[in-house]
Amino acid sequence: MIVMKFGGSSVNDAEAIGRVGGIIRSRQERQPVVVVSAMALTTRNLLAGAAAAAAGDADRVHSAFDQIEMYHRREAYSVVPPGGRPALDAMLDPWFNELRTRLDEIMAARSLSSKAADTIAGYGELLASAILSFALSHAGIDSSWVDCRRVLVTDDDFTRARPIYGPTNARLRGALLPLLRQGTVPVVGGYVGANLQGVTTTLGKEGSDFSAAIVGAALGAEEVQIWTDVDGMRTADPRLYPGARRVRTLSFAEALELSCSGSKKPHYGTLGPASRTNVPIRIQDSRHPEAEGTIIGRRNPDAPPVVKSIACRSNAHLISALATHPEDGEGLMPSLEEVCERFRPALLTLDARGELALDQEDRLSDVHAALLAAVGKSAEVWIHRGRCVVSLVSEDFATSPELVERALDAGRDFEPRVVLQGVAAPTVRLLADEEDLPALVAALHEELLSGGIDEVVE
Repeated sequence: MIVMKFGGSSVNDAEAIGRVGGIIRSRQERQPVVVVSAMALTTRNLLAGAAAAAAGDADRVHSAFDQIEMYHRREAYSVVPPGGRPALDAMLDPWFNELRTRLDEIMAARSLSSKAADTIAGYGELLASAILSFALSHAGIDSSWVDCRRVLVTDDDFTRARPIYGPTNARLRGALLPLLRQGTVPVVGGYVGANLQGVTTTLGKEGSDFSAAIVGAALGAEEVQIWTDVDGMRTADPRLYPGARRVRTLSFAEALELSCSGSKKPHYGTLGPASRTNVPIRIQDSRHPEAEGTIIGRRNPDAPPVVKSIACRSNAHLISALATHPEDGEGLMPSLEEVCERFRPALLTLDARGELALDQEDRLSDVHAALLAAVGKSAEVWIHRGRCVVSLVSEDFATSPELVERALDAGRDFEPRVVLQGVAAPTVRLLADEEDLPALVAALHEELLSGGIDEVVE
């Protein structure tokens, strides 16, 4: 059994939905469970409509609603024949009516709570998963829609809820295993769940990847496939370095470190349930389904020591904590690590001198307050804005001093810091000014990631 997660760009129109159906059909003998994100830009448009409602802008609210409804009906009708549309409408109509009512309630209250925002955002995955399930059925694939709010149980931390694994695992097995045994393909929305009282919650940005890993871990999947618009993880951001190459394999720890250090994929939460149950994750391109992609799993101890990838955080805030007295220095690091763990992946440690990097302005005051509470009078705290943090990630840093020396030498002009244990994997981090970032990434890549590396391919 495999879990196949399709992102919004993979189901953004009728043509894409048809392509997804073909991918699922080609892997049907592997008993797929399908997890799907909202269709492209839908979540953003839903939340924009909710914000307009809170501001009392009725015209923008009605425009946003009409656009969302028209878009989904148009693409759905393109993949579901006329005979199937009454049943499709019977499922979609109540959600559109609920959405209109919720937006009116927000407009009347002139307020948008995180609880209400999750309810609004959740309609995107409900719509996309229902449309895909209908499309599969009418393409000859036995499919069944499963309400994500009934199987993913979370806490009450709206907009970034965490799963409660006991009831979640039980509900997933109870709902999905019988369908798989009868040869049916379950289709469930990602990103969205509900608390124990049945109130809609969301897992935060890129939460559909997280949902897929939760499903895979609960069912003991052979692998979790993350289908997106790229053919795997790269050795660097291609926008900064066009010569970046595809990474063939990563360990769970390396992938987590890259995610926490600025890489777009994978969502950091995805790796927890997958690594605990040893379920590999494969990142693949839905437009080129024959491509191998990147496989994330256990480390290969026989592989030669190499730097796997370069991750970047632009516009970072550098937060420095300096021990007030030298004798307090040894006790500083555990406090910083505790704060980093609490605010991960927004926050990472640069080195034992007490430097941290934050990439979310809206959390700056929270992190600052947490640091002050953690260090008390034993350290002073400063905030510096506008730097970028570049991270070189490889578990081999822990066992290959020569690789560490090469990395430090390659970045010698950019304030290198050694972190023998980063958030998840050994990492070398460097600081640079924004304007130096492309040159730094190019220098690092050409020195460390070009030619003769078995772990990466063109």
